[in-house]
Amino acid sequence: MSQIEHFIHGTAARLKRFRAALPAGIEVGAARTPGGLILRETLGAGLDSARAIARIEALAIASGVEYDGHGRDVEKANAPAGAGLDIQFRAFGNRTGVRAGHAFALPLPDGRFGHAVFLGGDKQGYLLLDISALITVQPANPEAVREAPRRYRQPILVWHTGFAAVPLPSTVQVAPLPCEVVFRSGVGWPDPEAIARLERQFAVSDTETPQGWRALLMAMAAAGQRLPGIEGHTLVTARVGRTGALKLIEDHTLLRPADDARWPMRWQPSEIDEVLAALSDGTDMVAVKDQVE
Repeated sequence: MSQIEHFIHGTAARLKRFRAALPAGIEVGAARTPGGLILRETLGAGLDSARAIARIEALAIASGVEYDGHGRDVEKANAPAGAGLDIQFRAFGNRTGVRAGHAFALPLPDGRFGHAVFLGGDKQGYLLLDISALITVQPANPEAVREAPRRYRQPILVWHTGFAAVPLPSTVQVAPLPCEVVFRSGVGWPDPEAIARLERQFAVSDTETPQGWRALLMAMAAAGQRLPGIEGHTLVTARVGRTGALKLIEDHTLLRPADDARWPMRWQPSEIDEVLAALSDGTDMVAVKDQVE
């Protein structure tokens, strides 16, 4: 038998709901920073790491918390230095050579390059990126990235996973630091009966799986609907210092939902694959989740 760890992030209320839904036998501990949990699971016969990760990810989706995808073998993670890269606690700038406030290129699956500006990051795995709409056949120069329109109405949070980032040579920051970006955080979540009604309405099944949940959100976005059960929102400020150190600060004042274009985007971090798909003319799940949730 072996053990793996899962990393979960969310509000206190959602984390409480998530813990209540966990199968027996999973050890739960607090993450190094507030708002997170570390789960340690022993894999018995018939349960491999892929199935264990899928099960926890489905529970996270149903509870409205974020599973950052860092499921790993504990024994391998404790191997001697040099045996592997623990991205969660390795700074993005150190790993890639991209400095805070500077632009970089994102290799796309079709061979072209997207672009973004790295604003900051923290040890919890959050990256604050300003995604550019600029797509080129070769990495662009920093000035072109600075002048190009942005993909989204504001910078977004992205999980720090092992994606490729090509630094663009520049001695001048593209984005000045320090800076602050405001996000919204939904309060409340649809209950199982509401989700069942949505499944029937949009003819979508298996919403407890990542694929089924994605299909439901896409159908709701196409119909111009939002998830029921969201009572309001609080604001989360991503505050970045001069060196790119990121800190998330939540204001717990409850605000009512708004459809205004100035309304902040959702704070929950996106997967880099969602960003790459959007830049490659695929489904833009970042926009879909922002519209529906």
